[in-house]
Amino acid sequence: NPVRKMKRNVILILFCLLSGFVGNVQAQQPELQARSVMVSPSVPFFVPHWFVHAQAGGSYDLGEAQFGDLLSPSLQFSIGYHYNPWLATRLSVSGIWARNRYAYPLHKYEWNFVQPSFDAVVDLTSLLAGWQPERLIDIYAFAGLGVAYAFNNDDAVAADQYFGVDFQKLWKDYRWNPVLRGGLGARVHLTDMIALTAEVNANMLPDHFNSKRGKHDNRDWHFNGLLGLSFTLGRSHGATEPIYQQETAPLNQAPSTRAAFVDVPVDKLSFNTNIYFLINQSIIRDCEIGKLTRLISYLNEHPRAFIRLSGYADKETGNPTINMRLSRERAQVVSNYLISAGIEEWRIRRFAKGDTVQPFDIPEDNRVCICFVYDPDDPKYATDYNQ
Repeated sequence: NPVRKMKRNVILILFCLLSGFVGNVQAQQPELQARSVMVSPSVPFFVPHWFVHAQAGGSYDLGEAQFGDLLSPSLQFSIGYHYNPWLATRLSVSGIWARNRYAYPLHKYEWNFVQPSFDAVVDLTSLLAGWQPERLIDIYAFAGLGVAYAFNNDDAVAADQYFGVDFQKLWKDYRWNPVLRGGLGARVHLTDMIALTAEVNANMLPDHFNSKRGKHDNRDWHFNGLLGLSFTLGRSHGATEPIYQQETAPLNQAPSTRAAFVDVPVDKLSFNTNIYFLINQSIIRDCEIGKLTRLISYLNEHPRAFIRLSGYADKETGNPTINMRLSRERAQVVSNYLISAGIEEWRIRRFAKGDTVQPFDIPEDNRVCICFVYDPDDPKYATDYNQ
């Protein structure tokens, strides 16, 4: 039948045309791939912790004799607590015995003592250079109060009774002596839990400590040089987990054209985010990570947006030199955080203001890095990202 044959041919032609159209449409649809984009990298943080020190070495009591004649062994055991990267307190017990010499008539003598002390310890390295969990060597200083329990003074008592030695401040049985002390130490970290320690300290005691009148009749001095080990009880630091965000993008999408950084007037900026720091620190705190996560998400969503980081320091503390360094470190640590999350470095500019500019009336608020964002695709954006 010619009519039926013609209808069949028309249907076949229409089917071919429709198939070609659908294939062309599908060919124009880009093939998508899923990808994970880091919006918050892993950040180290300090963990308060207990520690113990066990040290041994030599002690020296100032007196009228050659240096070697006044040396004696010494032990020290300490237990303490680190509150933050640069401040700790500890309770120490030291001593064994002490030696001295009476000049006229010549007589050497020794006695025993035990000295408990309570010290405040400042980690100078973290205070001045910022906390770093992977640092090999830390230098610390300490100062404290204590009491020396002296006993077994039989040598001096016998010399006073039988050898004609006139001890002006002789004590018998035992004596309690208040102590002021201070010193310096170093830790060489072998592992996260164990460190080698070296410490020197000076102890000022009343003039009765060695039973005789001193040159100035007011104090005695006892010095220690100690080596030992320090043990961290529990974790001293940790790290946050990186945060990833799932996105889809064309499989063979060409990279966006790199633009030059545009430094625009303040009144043209889209918004700003304030990252606050603790006094004398340039460590990003956990409470500030949420702001950075939102900032990174915005920068990922707006690839033509730029960011200007301005670091500041509190004028009420420190000095201009330290504050300029702090402001530079604060801008740098925020920049490093953004770069580690995948933000291109060419989109970032860093500025250090020191304490020459105080953007806030409250002094503590000037310990800050202000992140100014300019988005040329949305110049009227004015949402406060700190909310």
